[in-house]
Amino acid sequence: MQTLDEAELLAWCTRALGPVEVLSDQSREHPGDRTGARRLRTSAGLCYLKIHNDRAHWHSEVHGYRAWAAAFGPHAPRLLAVRDKAPLALVVTALPGQILDELQLSAAQEQAVWRQAGAILAAFHNSATGLFFGPCREDGTPAAAAFPDAAEYIRAELDGWQDRGLALGCLSPDEVAVVAAARSLTSAFADERPVPCHRDYGPANWLVTESGGWSGVIDFEFSRWDVWMADFTRYPNWEWIDRPDLIEAFCAGYGRSFTPAEESQRLVCHILYALATIVWGQENAYFGFAAEGRRALALLRL
Repeated sequence: MQTLDEAELLAWCTRALGPVEVLSDQSREHPGDRTGARRLRTSAGLCYLKIHNDRAHWHSEVHGYRAWAAAFGPHAPRLLAVRDKAPLALVVTALPGQILDELQLSAAQEQAVWRQAGAILAAFHNSATGLFFGPCREDGTPAAAAFPDAAEYIRAELDGWQDRGLALGCLSPDEVAVVAAARSLTSAFADERPVPCHRDYGPANWLVTESGGWSGVIDFEFSRWDVWMADFTRYPNWEWIDRPDLIEAFCAGYGRSFTPAEESQRLVCHILYALATIVWGQENAYFGFAAEGRRALALLRL
């Protein structure tokens, strides 16, 4: 049965796109109930209605699709409509294929997908250069504190997540020590410029065709101006721990090996993501995810 909000959204879709038919509920189970999604049939073809309960992520996603998704060419959805009042929403075109996380592929097929994803990410990162680090409003202006300096931005990210963790009492002294060590390495980010980053670029958001080829990337709700290494270290499935062969393929596709300074950047960004996982998992009672962050942070101890 439709809720009042869904009926209102479908009426909005009809005004924007013409007649629509809901084919399925494609919402993903996730703590916090941040977004929902419906697969639609429209005169423009198959589309997705994305519903946002969080205005900050709506801003990021709308801006990401408007400003940056085109850098992926046919490998990212096109934005068709934007609703800027509650319930916040947008409609994007559908890409062919299935979510990689939902498929069983051979190791060789997985490596090929990760290599393709790395190759097109390089073009995405090279498509623009920003003036600040941080999230954007839909119009591209800063949505929070804007940092012109990469090292200062990364230190602020580390400090912010650590402060939240300490307030919750969920960080051990050893974990705080790892964060302090990462903070001491932030000079490795000197002279880095802001580039568009997806920041959730991995198997949960990659589509794969029936033949096993990489079809594209979806979900830009975390996108922002960031250090390019951010898209090499935010892996909820922890492939850098458990499947280094996939990370090697990804880097090979991207087309560069890391300098010593960039390896320090990668280490710091891994620590930052593990820290955020612990704190966010604790805040949202997603304790299994927090435990995975603890495992990662222990492995990253300097």
